[in-house]
Amino acid sequence: MSTDGPVVVVVEDDVEMNALECELLSVYGFRTMSAYTGREAIELCRRTRPDAVLLDVMLPEMDGFETCCRLRDQSDDGSAAIIMVSALAEEASRRRGLASGADAYLTKPFDALQVISTLQSLIRASA
Repeated sequence: MSTDGPVVVVVEDDVEMNALECELLSVYGFRTMSAYTGREAIELCRRTRPDAVLLDVMLPEMDGFETCCRLRDQSDDGSAAIIMVSALAEEASRRRGLASGADAYLTKPFDALQVISTLQSLIRASA
């Protein structure tokens, strides 16, 4: 894993999927940290100030929409890119994700290169 690449918090409650997403990102030079709930993600982002967040929608306790809103509320400058990923493919869910503050909304199963290129583009734009 790179020690100087952009930092991405992966928020996914499925342990295996979380590990898979982290592995994918590390192959492309991203440093990753894992969170398994919305509350955990909010605390981790508050402490570490990542470059981006890869955020699942269907999470226990607090869904990804609420988590996204809270992440945006706690950010001083809103600089961390947030990409929501979900099995919810309906247009209404995509609109809700973007309205909650996400920079992008991708549906599962997602194309790995689409996730990577979206992350790279959003991080570059916020630099």
